[in-house]
Amino acid sequence: MGLVARGAADVVGGFGAWRMWWMLAKNDVVRRYRRSRLGQLWLTLSMAVMIFGLGAVYSSLFGTSMADYLPHLGTGLVLWGLISSTIIESCSGFTENESIIRQIALPRFTYLLRTISRNLFVFAHNLIILPILYIVTGSPVNWHILLFIPGLLLVLANLAWVGYLLAILSARFRDIPQIVASIVQVAFFISPVVFKPSQLRVDHPVLILNPFASMLEVMREPLLGNLPSMTAYLILLGLLAFGWLFTLAFAGKYSQRVVYWL
Repeated sequence: MGLVARGAADVVGGFGAWRMWWMLAKNDVVRRYRRSRLGQLWLTLSMAVMIFGLGAVYSSLFGTSMADYLPHLGTGLVLWGLISSTIIESCSGFTENESIIRQIALPRFTYLLRTISRNLFVFAHNLIILPILYIVTGSPVNWHILLFIPGLLLVLANLAWVGYLLAILSARFRDIPQIVASIVQVAFFISPVVFKPSQLRVDHPVLILNPFASMLEVMREPLLGNLPSMTAYLILLGLLAFGWLFTLAFAGKYSQRVVYWL
């Protein structure tokens, strides 16, 4: 338990340094679109073009109407953007902060919170598309939408331990980011982003054994006016408990060595 306590202390210290990672995250987004006439609006525009472009193609392939398919696809793409980019960018959470790590003694988890916050900024920009999409397609919205917040927090808590673990491994083994990017790319096609879960049987392995499917469900279903399944919540809660326990022990043993691996 000593290793777990050491890892937990680093996580708590990371949240304590919120001014640092919040400032760095905002600067990352602003700097990406500096001197652009549309600025951060490009984030929203590029996602909107993708949603309507893919929606036109896949609704025809699946033989369904745009009004029925677009809310599912649009919500899935926006949520998948948060999940995939957070995982992929977490791999470089320490390497991209090498100069800071070598000069300032901050909790290691601080740099992962920078990555998560940066992606939340992007997610907030893309989220603006969904109300417009629901109004245009006449998608029903009810009180189930309130479950989106706990679903989002549950997903972020899981992404945090995954990202923390990957950041440490990637600092030691530089092939990890390429491997993770390939896995996430494959996961996109086997997760219910483009296709609907209803097109598969309820106990299909793609829905049960794929944690990305559960992440999408607990966030997307409330936005579409539906209740997520209890199975999805249980899967994510189980991953949360075992994942954080392992990651804290791993971080307690290896996080302090990161500076020597950079």
